[in-house]
Formats: sequence, structure tokens, C-alpha cells
Amino acid sequence: MSNSTKKRPDPSLRLTVLTAFVLALTGCAVVPLDGGVSGLQQLAESKAVGFGNAAVPIARPGVDSTAAVNDLLKRPLTMEAAVRIALMNNPAWQNSLASAGVGITDAMLANSPAKLKAAQDITLLSAEARKAWVNAVAAAQTARNMAEAKEGAEAGGELARRMTRVGNLSKLQQAREQAALSDAAIQLARAQQAAFSEREKLIVVMGLWGPQVSFELPGKLPDLPAQARDLPDIEAQVTKERVDLRLAVTEWRRQLAAPPPSSADALWDAMRDSAKVRELAVKTRSEARQVYNDYRTAYDLARHYQDEVVPLRKFITDEVVLRYNGMLLSVFDLLADTRAQVLSVNSAIEAQRDFWLAEADLQTVLAGTSVGNSALSARGAPTTAAQ
Repeated sequence: MSNSTKKRPDPSLRLTVLTAFVLALTGCAVVPLDGGVSGLQQLAESKAVGFGNAAVPIARPGVDSTAAVNDLLKRPLTMEAAVRIALMNNPAWQNSLASAGVGITDAMLANSPAKLKAAQDITLLSAEARKAWVNAVAAAQTARNMAEAKEGAEAGGELARRMTRVGNLSKLQQAREQAALSDAAIQLARAQQAAFSEREKLIVVMGLWGPQVSFELPGKLPDLPAQARDLPDIEAQVTKERVDLRLAVTEWRRQLAAPPPSSADALWDAMRDSAKVRELAVKTRSEARQVYNDYRTAYDLARHYQDEVVPLRKFITDEVVLRYNGMLLSVFDLLADTRAQVLSVNSAIEAQRDFWLAEADLQTVLAGTSVGNSALSARGAPTTAAQ
């Protein structure tokens, strides 16, 4: 039989044998190939924002997640679905996992540096996807509201034009209606641009492309919870969960157990190490208080808009309609009230959006990760010019 027809060794088998040989020479444990691919149970049990203690799906080498992603995109995209897709499909996250390699599998210790970083990345990416979804849904909701406002302004402008032509309206009043229409058109354009931009950010976080980007978003943000979370021990909870602080305290205790410093330089080094631990503790506690205060304030504002401002604006509009039907108010009074109601609804959407962004930050710190590490930790900018 010629050499060309001989059965050649499987490359994957040769790689496995070579890896085992090298690891044996260096005194390292041999990790089975399957352990490096699917042995990620500990990492999958990391704290993803919005999942509680449930395991989360994460990207795995050799596993094509396209079918799972497409299935989640068949229905209007929920907040949880956005997080699931990001953890399975985000390219930057996959690149990070690939760089860590075997260091993040179950064959390694749970507190290994690679695993701790990967677990923190899961928290940050899940929070980032959650917040990107909130911003995208809120921006789309605002854009639809502004489209309705523009339709009303167009009707008012056309009516003003006709009434001015027959002498029933002054040119000043017509100019005011034209200005209102121009403002509505500008705000709609800005709202649509913001909706497009926020949707693109969500697409990038989830790692979508091609037909996948045509997914449907829900029509509105989730309702507010019945009550805000009461966390009087927020500082204790956060400091307990912060991995970097626990590691710093452990190292400092190890140094305390060592012989006392015997030189001036060693004393200065000891003071520096102690100061680093205290600095991290101070910042961690401050962040916990700040994030929780932001959360409670955002909840109270969103609840105020939902329970007080929006119902009051609706009552005013209903009364204006009654007086308009009774010929006590003009159509322009009705249009002016409609514009005021639009701005009120936009503000309510923003308040609801800010609550869900603050809620994601709160879950992030409770999971033991600083929100300062998140690319989307800042509050979203207003989605329209005048709100």
C-alpha cells in the first residue's frame, strides 16, 4: 500500500497526546479534553443579573448556539432572553473565555484568578445586556409616543391653515401652530434616532448579525414592582460578596500572621498594604450606599409618575375634552393640552427606564461586582430634546 493511502493519525488525538506529555513534564494534572470543553458547570452557576441563583447558559467551544439564539428571537425579545443571548453569543465574551481556556473549567479551583474574572465578567455582561434592553425598549416607546404627537400637530397645523385662509384665525395663531408642528417633527426625528442607536447597542451586546437583527421588541417596559426592595444591611451584603475585597482581607490577615516588619521599608510597605485594604473597603461601602440610594430614588420617582402625574394629566385631558365638546374651549386648547400630556408620558417612560437601570446596578453590586466596571453603568441620556 502506498504512503498516500495510509490512514493518518487523527490531529485531535495527536494534540491530546502532546498536551498530556507536556503537562506531565511540568508536573501539572492532565485535564481530559472534555473537561476543557464542557466542564464549565461552576462558571455557569455564577451570578448573572436577573437570574438569581439559577444556572445560566454560556458560550462553549465547539457548541453552535445559533439555533438556541434564533429560537429566543422568534418572539418579542424579553429582558431575560437578551441576557441569555449575550452570554451565549457575545463575541467579546467568547474571546475572553477562549483566552482563559482550561483555566476556567471545573478542573481548576473555584477561586482561581481566571475563574474569578470570568465569573465577574458574567455579572457585568448580564447587567450590560439587561440595561441595553431597557434603553432600547424605552427609546422605541418614546419614539412611538412622539409619532402620535406629530400626527396631532399636523392636524392642528392643517386646521390653522384652513381657518386662517377663510379669516377665522389670526396669522399669529397659525404661526404658533406651525411652530408646534416644527418642534414635534424635530423631537420625533431625535427620538427615532435615539431608538435606532439604542437598538444597535443591544444588537452589539447580543452579538447578532444578518436576519437576526430584525427581532421584535416589546411595546413597553415591564411594570414597576409592587414595592421597592428594603435593604437596611446593604453595606454588609455587598462587602460580603465582593471577591476583590475578600481576597485583599485574606492577604492582609496572612501578612499579620507573619513576623513583624524588621526594617523601615518593611513598615512603610505594611502601612501601604493596610491602606489599600481600607481604601477598597471604604469605596465598596460608599458604592453600596450610592447604588441603593439611586435605586430607591428612581423607584420613588417612577412610582410618583405612575400613580400621580400620569393619572392627573389624564384627568385634565378628559376635562378639556368635555369642555371642548361643550364648545367652551377651542380645538387649539385641546391640541395644547395633548402636547402637554405627551411630555408627561415621555417623562414617565424615562422615570421607569431609570428605575430598571438602577435595579440592574443594584443586582450587580449585590452579586459582588462594582458597577464602575460596567460599560453601561451611566444613566441613559434623555431620548428627546424637551422632556
